[in-house]
Amino acid sequence: MSQNSLENLLQWSKSHGAYFDNVEFTLNDDKGVYGILKHEVNFDEPLIIVPEALFITPEMATEFFGLDNPVDDLGLLLLAKLKFDRTETLINGNSLSKMYEPYIAFLPSTCLEIGLPLFWSDHEKELLKGTDAYPKLRQKREELFEKWRSLMSLLNEKRPDLVIEGTPLYKESRSWKSFEAYSWAYSIYCTRAFPNFLRKQSERSLNIGFLCPIVDLLNHKNGEKVTWSFEDNNFVFKSSAKCIKRGEEVYNNYGSKSNTELLLNYGFVLDGNESETTTLTLKVEDEVIEAGIKFGLKLPLGTSSSGLSFDLSLATPLPKELIRFMGFLHQLTSEKNQYTLRMHLEGLSKLRDILASRITTFKTWKIEENVNTNKKVIELVKRYRSSQKSLFQRAYELCDSTEKSLIRKFKPLTLRKALTLDPEFDNCLIFIFGTNEVNEIEKKGFSDQVLLLFIMRCRNLKPARDSPLRFIHDTYENVSTTIEITREDVLEYSDLYHSLFPYLSHKFPEIFAVGDYSAKSMIIAGTVVDRIVFKRKVNGELYLLRKIILE
Repeated sequence: MSQNSLENLLQWSKSHGAYFDNVEFTLNDDKGVYGILKHEVNFDEPLIIVPEALFITPEMATEFFGLDNPVDDLGLLLLAKLKFDRTETLINGNSLSKMYEPYIAFLPSTCLEIGLPLFWSDHEKELLKGTDAYPKLRQKREELFEKWRSLMSLLNEKRPDLVIEGTPLYKESRSWKSFEAYSWAYSIYCTRAFPNFLRKQSERSLNIGFLCPIVDLLNHKNGEKVTWSFEDNNFVFKSSAKCIKRGEEVYNNYGSKSNTELLLNYGFVLDGNESETTTLTLKVEDEVIEAGIKFGLKLPLGTSSSGLSFDLSLATPLPKELIRFMGFLHQLTSEKNQYTLRMHLEGLSKLRDILASRITTFKTWKIEENVNTNKKVIELVKRYRSSQKSLFQRAYELCDSTEKSLIRKFKPLTLRKALTLDPEFDNCLIFIFGTNEVNEIEKKGFSDQVLLLFIMRCRNLKPARDSPLRFIHDTYENVSTTIEITREDVLEYSDLYHSLFPYLSHKFPEIFAVGDYSAKSMIIAGTVVDRIVFKRKVNGELYLLRKIILE
């Protein structure tokens, strides 16, 4: 772009009926082209009016290539021809080449100037690894090539005089039929085109667009209240929400788009983007997905074992469907067809671990030095990765606050509180493990032993019906009637059991010689631990949970 080409474009558009008297367009290295308001305007006053005679439309492409009906992306080939073909492009004897020469001359000449990641170097693309943009970038490249090849095949059939069978992948962009020329045209349409349904209500395809000079010079700003309308064969642009002050920039609004969309389709990102989103992808087996759907879970569209992707956004940083799915993944056999508090808390805990891992990946990311890496690309990637990381961080923090709220609401029994309800057992822990402080027991690695012994004690103690410990006894009894003890279970608990018994029975007979403290009892207690114990990782607190079914 140059100031001279910009002036030529502005003069050309005015000579063909465009109106933008109150917008002054200028050019600098940092912002490119942008518009400044000359004088304050009234509410909803048109700022730019562009007649249809200046549009480059899909109907032109359909007519030029001799097709009966519009074809998605055919307009890209027409634009490529206007840019790279030295022979005139004629429709009914009228030269499109001459008509649109000032507009075509103003457009960036190469994909690199446009700046879309699709045309970055391989090293620069690798900077996006680990973000949402990276797999979408690879997919977009493949899709673009297939569309180009499909269009070439169509034209070989319809206009063999234009495209010769077996057209090679031209490397010089001078050939308008090359993939490189098509890629350039794609970049222009991606960053500048408007949906064709704005001017044709009968348009059904969302992939067909038209080019509208002058309006496409405005920069984007999320949340800017603007109006696009098509009146009397004119594209009318208004800034509808406020009175713009003199000297302020006039913005367009491409819609509420995430930074991933903005980066891939426009080549920039926004700091503090209120429409920012990212995805958390989980890989699970098809059987698990089928079971989850049968369970009643609402899973994202496109769910498959290749990836189950949940959207995280500023508005919804921690989707309920994601939490429930994580809880479902940790469902016990005893919780069949139920969604319990234990599942909910366990799912949150495991989800926090996954989010922490993603955050660590972003934090430890470093740029490898490469003399060919564009400095603007590096800065852009840094800003993009930072926006992605912030969403994972927000979701991580919400896991903590949600967990805290659940504990505050349901008030589960802590192990410390439970032990104080049985002073005799509590005191004996000092002699067995050197402490009865739960934190110290945890540090020394004796939590499993204490939990097993305490559950066995509760079963033998037979607490009163109104005792807070009664549910432990009842859970034990329920497990004992359903459990099938295997040889593997016996081997798993054998060493631990023999390290404690019969020593404890002799040392503390008033506790461990009263009732059933057999190896079988310890195995049953182990299953009870799975059903009722939850450890909060934030502070290491151990909770004993009643079975509470959530909706």
